[in-house]
Amino acid sequence: MAAAYERRSLGLASHWPFNEWGRFLPDHATTVSMLDRLLHHAAVVVTEGESFRMREAKARGGLTPVRRPRHTPREEVPAED
Repeated sequence: MAAAYERRSLGLASHWPFNEWGRFLPDHATTVSMLDRLLHHAAVVVTEGESFRMREAKARGGLTPVRRPRHTPREEVPAED
């Protein structure tokens, strides 16, 4: 990301809002630095609703979607000894 910063275009999609990225990027400094570079000069597009792929899968009788409440913390599972 650092090599492309202010030199190339970058497209990124995520199911997580920016304020929850620390859940899967545990180093706070790295998370803040990455988001700072991603969002500088960014055009952020927020979408809502069911995805096209999920809708097509349901129409074919495929996947049954699992819905989780929006913007709620995931339950932590303790590590096995």
